[in-house]
Amino acid sequence: MKRTFPFAVAGLAAAAFLASPSAKADPTTSTDTNANETAERVPKDDPTGGAYTSPTLLFIPAGALPAWNVRVTALSEFQSPYQAADAPLPDAGIRPGAGVELGLPAGFAVAAGTNWVGGDVNDSGQKDFNLGLSPYFQGRFHIFGDRSGQDFQLGTSVTYKFVGFEGDPGEVELALSAQYRKRSWEAGLQAVMGKDFATTDADAELHAYALYRVVPQLGIGAAGQVRDGVVIQPGETSYDAIAGGIVSFTITQYQLGGLFGASTLGLDQGHFGALGQLFASARF
Repeated sequence: MKRTFPFAVAGLAAAAFLASPSAKADPTTSTDTNANETAERVPKDDPTGGAYTSPTLLFIPAGALPAWNVRVTALSEFQSPYQAADAPLPDAGIRPGAGVELGLPAGFAVAAGTNWVGGDVNDSGQKDFNLGLSPYFQGRFHIFGDRSGQDFQLGTSVTYKFVGFEGDPGEVELALSAQYRKRSWEAGLQAVMGKDFATTDADAELHAYALYRVVPQLGIGAAGQVRDGVVIQPGETSYDAIAGGIVSFTITQYQLGGLFGASTLGLDQGHFGALGQLFASARF
């Protein structure tokens, strides 16, 4: 196991405790002392999308949706090749998915969805729709950050996911997300620990991105993630990586984004394939 990951987690946690308490996320509403009026906990008109959005599918936002707002996301991922050479379908794979998220009071949010991996092949060599879905359920909490969504933001999430409906007990992932957001740029660092319930497998991941905004609504940058297999089974890859350029375009409550780069997921160790990710979301 690589030893850089625990230091990343410790650094993010320390930042949360050392930051000024006055900047912590307001769990309900706040009062504008100049106007002496109650203001929204989370602004809904941020042209950059706000701290509850992310310019890439590789990163879980630190912020939470405004209370009782709903965001729906449709996505698709293309990778070629996307399986090892001896797999039934090694050439290319399109994996569409969808998710829905609900903002709750006090900085919480819940989400659910699925990444449809296109119908995996079963032991008989036939495509099985039951193996082609990857449902997930997620809870998020905005730990720290100004309600404007600017400057330092810190959040955490717990995600449970499983593949297919064939009795797979699934896996759980705990993530800590830190973002620093300005009108003209933003960057994020995320640490993830995962545990598989079907085996002894466990892994650690580090995700990062940086984005420059040409205008508040349009940003371009780069993103990536690395995974280290802390505990793996014989024959499994010990690490995976994704990297690429990203673009994000936001108009009021609508967002379009994409990543174009390379990925080692699903491939033999040391091999990589071309990767494309696209997503569109709408908040109501």
